[in-house]
Amino acid sequence: MYLNKKIDKKFLIYSLFFFVFLLVGIYSFDDYGISIDENYHYTNGLHYYSFLKGILFPGGEYLTIQELRESFQYHHFKDPAIFDLIIAFITDLFNLENSVDIILLRHLLIFLIFFIGTFYFFLILKENFNNNFLVLFGLLFLILSPRIFANSFYNNKDLIFLSVTCIFFYYSIKFFLSPSYYSALMFGIFSSLAFDIRIMAIIYIFTFYVMVFLFFMDNKDNFKKNIKYYISAVIFSVIFTYIFWPYLWIDPINNLIDFFSVIKNETPAMQNLYFGKYIFSKNIPWHYEFMWILITSPICIISFFLFGYFLNVFYFSKNLLDVENPKHKFWFNKKEFIKLYIFCAFTLTFVIKLKFGVMYGGWRQIYYLYPLIIFFGLIGLEFLLKKIKKKIIINFIFLLIITELTFLAFWNFKNHPFQFVYFNPIFKSVTKNRFDLDYWGISNKFILKKILEINKNQPFKVTTVSFTNLNDSLRILSTKDREKIAIVYSVNQADFVIDNYMKKWSSTPGEENLAKNFKIVYNLIVDKNIINTVYQRN
Repeated sequence: MYLNKKIDKKFLIYSLFFFVFLLVGIYSFDDYGISIDENYHYTNGLHYYSFLKGILFPGGEYLTIQELRESFQYHHFKDPAIFDLIIAFITDLFNLENSVDIILLRHLLIFLIFFIGTFYFFLILKENFNNNFLVLFGLLFLILSPRIFANSFYNNKDLIFLSVTCIFFYYSIKFFLSPSYYSALMFGIFSSLAFDIRIMAIIYIFTFYVMVFLFFMDNKDNFKKNIKYYISAVIFSVIFTYIFWPYLWIDPINNLIDFFSVIKNETPAMQNLYFGKYIFSKNIPWHYEFMWILITSPICIISFFLFGYFLNVFYFSKNLLDVENPKHKFWFNKKEFIKLYIFCAFTLTFVIKLKFGVMYGGWRQIYYLYPLIIFFGLIGLEFLLKKIKKKIIINFIFLLIITELTFLAFWNFKNHPFQFVYFNPIFKSVTKNRFDLDYWGISNKFILKKILEINKNQPFKVTTVSFTNLNDSLRILSTKDREKIAIVYSVNQADFVIDNYMKKWSSTPGEENLAKNFKIVYNLIVDKNIINTVYQRN
């Protein structure tokens, strides 16, 4: 097929974009530390893998369903853990034993999945926006948002869910536009994958089924023509949910009910530093997530999002209330329907999460909504570009966007690999020392290496007076470095003490003598925020 020069140019630009993005990720993935949840997820995967092998190869010394249930982390092992299973399989296949290799494998795969998700987000944008600048801006805002970029290397739950939901939305849109057994199959695979990663995906899936039913009921002949594909999509979703979730292989109905009962009763009591006060997750105010999104997202995309979202509220409400619209339809073509579908999925998910979800650690638990935030932001920007006639104003808007994207690229580069503590410039003065910073202890890798440097590569004892897990952080250091570091649990025994300004441990013996017996030898400062302080015994 002949491609003209214009198409060739676009193809080359996007190909170069994704190639550079891939190179950056491959070059950067080993720079990040280990999160406090990674060891749990790795163990989760190993247990599940043993249980799975016991089902597939009876007679071996593998975990039984009862042993899985009796595990220390019993309630968590009911999670589908599809990503953790893949890691366990690869680890077993290649006989990986070194913890550094295993952790870096996880980080690389998380990034590669995010890379694929980004590509599908690009396809969604191409499907809905004719302006290539809008598509490119959307991609760049997703990739260059510092917190999203950093999490794409170590967050094996939230960022993988974000990536898979991008793929899910793409195939749900394709299924709606062109129903077929193939599109039903792809929808079934990725709807079940999304559900098996995070239970919240059920809202996306439910919204899609309801919306498609309403759309085609408006055209009953079309509905009758395609009903076989809709039924196929449901069947595929059920089948692949079962396949991807080994816990359901034995007594699927009761085990699924069991899982939901655990989710319902599970209420983690986590402390959050919010506006300078520690608040338990059960007592988080309603504006917690709103505020976190506002202070940690790029200014342009948040501004355009607010405009684009309420533009949709106004438009669809106007359609419903329009007296000249006797059917009171929300939409008048397939493109409008897609926007309404994404609008409903976003709104319903956000409301339910705020109402029933337990929030802690910032807004990472709803990072998966960020591509939709960008989507609405582009809707707002597209509207402005169509309505504004003065070229000078359009050029000014483009200049603002390009300026912020350039700033984000520079900020990411300057503060690598600590992008996870980004706050946008407008709220920098409000957020300083008043919000959680390194919740997951990602910087511990860097800090422990820094202490080795300060101590001239000699052995030392170290403890922490704040909420962070140093033991897990040792796993990403080389064997040579690990042998020189001893974790102790009392300031009185330590040569070095670390404070990451999260909540204090309930008790750390000797902490009252910290100021008298120790001196500050290093502060990790990112964008004028002190992330860690290292104390050395006098």
